[in-house]
Amino acid sequence: MYFTLYINPQTPGPEMDGAIMEAAIENAVRADQAGFRGIALTNHHFSNYNTYGNSFMFGAHLGSQIKQAWLLLQVAVAPLINPLELAENANLLDQIWRGRFIMGIGSGGSPLEFEGFGRDPAMRGSLTAEVMDVAARAWKRKPGDPPLEYRTHHDRGILRGRIMPGPYRKDQPLLARAALAEEGWVDAGRTGRPLFFGRVGVEGAAHAMNVYDDALAKAGWSREQVEFCKDWTTMQKTVLLADDDDTARQLIDEPLANLHRLSQAAFSAYGDEQRKAVTGVSGDDPAVFRKAFVEGATIIGSPQTFIEKLKQYEGAGVRHVALHMNFGFMRPEVTRRTLDLFIDKVMPKFS
Repeated sequence: MYFTLYINPQTPGPEMDGAIMEAAIENAVRADQAGFRGIALTNHHFSNYNTYGNSFMFGAHLGSQIKQAWLLLQVAVAPLINPLELAENANLLDQIWRGRFIMGIGSGGSPLEFEGFGRDPAMRGSLTAEVMDVAARAWKRKPGDPPLEYRTHHDRGILRGRIMPGPYRKDQPLLARAALAEEGWVDAGRTGRPLFFGRVGVEGAAHAMNVYDDALAKAGWSREQVEFCKDWTTMQKTVLLADDDDTARQLIDEPLANLHRLSQAAFSAYGDEQRKAVTGVSGDDPAVFRKAFVEGATIIGSPQTFIEKLKQYEGAGVRHVALHMNFGFMRPEVTRRTLDLFIDKVMPKFS
């Protein structure tokens, strides 16, 4: 089983942004040195749900400090980005990370972010398709080809030159599909791309992997491609480790309460379904939020409990887990203790 450090720290406000980002960088370097397979960045704006905001720029900064791990964007929200800018930013990260880069594509969840960029969240699916179609054509364009004229619902232009820089890999950077529903799992297998998913229990993970494996097999991909896809298909989990289960359950109360208040402040004005799209949990009752989040999105407990739970997911076909260790304005010492316990007590059981 492989492990990725998923970096999505929430922030209580601008006065803490710098310190939170510095801690995130330190944790990423520590994880890289310990043998984590990847560092994952996510993409949220305007809501305090993600401190660094721009995953492309933060990923470029990390590229000079991470020596072995890959960079995973989980995800680039295509509807919010100009298609040529998306292709250009992806190529730049591909070069900086020397091909150790996979860009997951998603359609986004928060109307707050769509509103800020002047996009209609009801069109997220069609906008994603438009942007990725133009980006694909831009990546394929060769010197001497006719100008690429494009139009999406929000952007239009003519590409007469080329996307700069060119990608490190041949043709274009590696892409993955982010999806929480079966239709997306099938599409990831059909197109031969790794799948990024989460917020499911063991049974849900087994179902997702069965659907995905079946789609890969039906598409007829080579064994090498299938193995690559399955190695980089990641399930995301919010995690907290402590020396014993009781301490872990106590420590998670504070960050979960903070996360609940943040979700209410940032997303409630747009309806419960939209809040659920971002946090994975609906409802205003803090107790209900805690129960649903713990059962569906987390792994918490002692190292032994953690090992047992990971073994269950391994048995369900999951090869790669993205671990979200800093959430809900978590105190730095709690995050660091989780990371240290995981490196010292858990990782050796899966080497």
